[in-house]
Amino acid sequence: MVVELERAEALGAYAVVLHPGAHMGQGRERGIEQIARSFDLIHRILPENKVTTLLETSAGQGSCLGCTFEDLGDIIDQIDDRGRMGICFDTCYVFAAGYDIRTKRGYERTIEQLDAAVGIDSVGAFHLNDSKKPLGSRVDRHEHIGAGEIGRDAFRFLLNDDRFRHVPKMIETPKPDPFEDDIRNLTLLRSLVSDAPFRRSRRRAS
Repeated sequence: MVVELERAEALGAYAVVLHPGAHMGQGRERGIEQIARSFDLIHRILPENKVTTLLETSAGQGSCLGCTFEDLGDIIDQIDDRGRMGICFDTCYVFAAGYDIRTKRGYERTIEQLDAAVGIDSVGAFHLNDSKKPLGSRVDRHEHIGAGEIGRDAFRFLLNDDRFRHVPKMIETPKPDPFEDDIRNLTLLRSLVSDAPFRRSRRRAS
């Protein structure tokens, strides 16, 4: 991790994304403590490094931590230099972990839970992908946008949420044909954005 942060700083990247890890049978509290102490050590080794670490939400397989916003909030709360930490919200993982973002009410409830556990300002990136598996399955299986169990509406809610307008969003969809599949997924996502000035800006750049 030290090497990754050094590389990221050399490249001028603002953040590194990673899953927090698993407790491997030692229990949630022990796992969270171990992760927090590991980051304290990393930060002591790299006291001047400015790269943010974003803990990514997980689907919750096995003993993996980070499948709840509370997991991520508790990890960050136990790290001495919390200002160097944030989270990455992965739509597939959040859905697989049991957060129902398919309806407006469900989406808003999810964001309320996120805000209560880690704070909206802690979100430094989004991974956008649909899910092959149903709500609460705890299984990590990405799908093309709108072609899985999540559907299009959740992405419409997210892309038009002004609170996250300037947070980077990356697709992590299947790529049998990376060029064509990326175009298809990005085109669909852009069609869900309802803000006219944003659409005009995108057209000028194309």
